[in-house]
Amino acid sequence: MSSDNSIKGFVSRNRTAIIATIAAGTTAVGAYYYYTQLQAQQQENVRPKEDTDKSTATKKEKKKSKGKESKKPQEDTPTTKKPIYLVDSNGEPNLSDIDSLTEETKNEWAMALKDKGNELFKTSKFEDAIKYYHYALKLKDDPIYYSNISACYASLLQYEKVIEYATKALKLRPTFSKVLMRRALAYEAMGNFGDAMFDISACSLNGDMNDASIEPILERILNKQAEFVLKEKISANKEQNLPSSTPLASFFRVFKPETSFANYEESNEADRELMNGLTNLYKNSEEGFQIADKSFLKAAELFKDQLSQNKDNEAIKEKTAIALEYSGILYYMKNETLKAHDSIKSAIELHPRVNSYIYQSLIGSDSTTTSEYLQNFDKALELEPNNPAIYYHRGQSYFIAQQYEKAGKDFDKVKELDENNIFAYIQLACLAYRESKFDDCETLFSEARRKFPTAPEVPNFFAEVLADRGESEKAMKEFDKAIELEAKTPEEIHVGIAPLIGKATLLISKPTVENFVEGIQLLQEACDKDPRSEQARLGLAQLKLQQEDIDEAIQLFEEAAELAKSYEEKLQATTFAEAAKIQKRIRADPAMDAKIRQTIEQMRSQMSM
Repeated sequence: MSSDNSIKGFVSRNRTAIIATIAAGTTAVGAYYYYTQLQAQQQENVRPKEDTDKSTATKKEKKKSKGKESKKPQEDTPTTKKPIYLVDSNGEPNLSDIDSLTEETKNEWAMALKDKGNELFKTSKFEDAIKYYHYALKLKDDPIYYSNISACYASLLQYEKVIEYATKALKLRPTFSKVLMRRALAYEAMGNFGDAMFDISACSLNGDMNDASIEPILERILNKQAEFVLKEKISANKEQNLPSSTPLASFFRVFKPETSFANYEESNEADRELMNGLTNLYKNSEEGFQIADKSFLKAAELFKDQLSQNKDNEAIKEKTAIALEYSGILYYMKNETLKAHDSIKSAIELHPRVNSYIYQSLIGSDSTTTSEYLQNFDKALELEPNNPAIYYHRGQSYFIAQQYEKAGKDFDKVKELDENNIFAYIQLACLAYRESKFDDCETLFSEARRKFPTAPEVPNFFAEVLADRGESEKAMKEFDKAIELEAKTPEEIHVGIAPLIGKATLLISKPTVENFVEGIQLLQEACDKDPRSEQARLGLAQLKLQQEDIDEAIQLFEEAAELAKSYEEKLQATTFAEAAKIQKRIRADPAMDAKIRQTIEQMRSQMSM
């Protein structure tokens, strides 16, 4: 249970609204309303078809068609009906003297030539159909004829031509939604996802296509764009950074601080780097974690060089193992799992230690069997049977696996071995809550509060339990206590920005102007205090988007993507960034922006009723 998870839930719940935002061309607030009003409708077939718009047909033609509804219509072929336009000796249209024709005749001939093109299209004679649509265009500059040519090229998979003729049609009729969709699909086929999303957004704003069908197409293209952008960024930047200081501090607080090691030599550069890493790591500060990461990596390389010259030196082996062990767990924190595995494995081979086995268990939790996973804890217990960190992490494993009885025994053992281990008290309280024993949970938190009256961990985790129960007001008071207690130790991180994010998440879950403003302030403070928290940036970006501060939202989404550790989290943040970029482009278009303003006003008036 953590506030980071809460903000992730908020972001996840609003993913659909963000997608709808682009489709509707509205802000996120408007998009949420828009999305809830969508009707579940069957997805329309989006394959390009010939246009059969009859808006240019004459009233006389419409009356004739009504009179023949009971009879099966015959196809208009050269053998069944003589064309009304002139033909040459080869049977091709003769348009050599079109300047002498009246406008009415030109329109009639153009319509007949378009109909002939449609017949050819239906029989998959696309190149011949294109020829007849071009004949029609010589007589009349009509968007339908350009549209039909683009449909032919779509069937021929000639996407550049699709775009060329669709664009000509849209110059004459900018709101031609069928053509916008066809051009969007052509853009998609060519990998031009930004233009594709722009056209689909225009379709939605026109209001004459099925929005429930548009959104899946839009999301598909948006995902392609986000994956393309993300892969480009990953290939350009191989280096991974440490995560937010908040989870780092929580993780290392479970372990007894290790601020010395055997056979230390002040004159040895490797020893100095290792000592520097240990000293800074257990300061539990933003700067300390950064320094420690670099020092452990440097120490490991220096010790490896020394070991290559003194292979049997046990003292160097032990110190190398310590450096590799800490480098390994920090690799794991940076989501560099293979490097983490290799470092920890090498550390154990050189000099097995309790923490190495614990770390190995954590690193392999997703890829090993339960028995293999637990064997690492058994090996650690063989080295130190009374080490509370072993029982704590094994208890955590049982907790995650919902083996609550075993988890409870391990957490009780931690309390027995180290009565000052605050996390054992908190985990027992959370365990009681998971077992639907809230009274016991509350009692255990009270016990922890009496034992650790100045610790921000107690109110922070109790607030999360209360938030999960839906007791928002009580939860916010506990988050306030945690924020106050955390501020009293500014040089050392306990729960870090977790209560700031937790309270902000509660506030924005009940949107009012006051809650919105305070939520932004809390998330901004979280970003300032922890420059590597992607969750704080992701939450703040959502709110900035709702304020129509699109440029800042894009920047925050991109920063969150860079900071996120897993590919899935990076992709989600990148998706939002690309969505916001399309929204910015839409708002820069005067015609589309005017429609958006109108849509927003309509939504606001309906929501106020």
